[in-house]
Amino acid sequence: TPKINSAGTSPLVTSAKPCPTLNQTCPFGHTWSISQCRCTIMVQHTTVPPPLVLPRPPRELNDVFSSDVCGPDKELDLENCQCVCRHSNPTYSCGPNRHLDQKTCQCICNALPALSCPPNHVLNKETCQCTCDRTCPRHQPLNKTKCSCECHESPNRCFLKGRRFHQPTCSCLRPPCEVRRRRCEAGFSFSEEVCRCVPAHWRPLG
Repeated sequence: TPKINSAGTSPLVTSAKPCPTLNQTCPFGHTWSISQCRCTIMVQHTTVPPPLVLPRPPRELNDVFSSDVCGPDKELDLENCQCVCRHSNPTYSCGPNRHLDQKTCQCICNALPALSCPPNHVLNKETCQCTCDRTCPRHQPLNKTKCSCECHESPNRCFLKGRRFHQPTCSCLRPPCEVRRRRCEAGFSFSEEVCRCVPAHWRPLG
């Protein structure tokens, strides 16, 4: 029976008595609790196993499978389960004036507006640039820079050769002399190029 103090109230219990036994053998599935001073049931914490991650097939097998299913220029996107271009990476570049066609997975030329190439030029599908497409006669070779047929000869060049420039054939012609003087002074000879006597040591210019 608790004692009553002079105020008529019982004193408060400040602390519980400690468990006299620090350890005790308990039956299977139980453990000794010092705080409760008795055997208590063990709480088993079950750990959740990590999610099962299936190993991805090797790259070589994936390429073979993609080629069989998607074709030679496409590969299978395992995440989306769709066939995509092998070069669908945004960082992949087809080069200047080209882009990747998502339908054919081939690099093709950028679409050029009509009449974008100058006259006598066509679009080269290999270089995706306008190139000269002009046929010139044999005596007027093609100047690829200007895309024009130009003569080898010119009036000035023919004049230096002692000949006349013939525009239709783009060549230097040697017209027959009107007066053919066969006899010349000593040390001179008759030139069919200039139609007069010239020093014998002169050589034909062409």
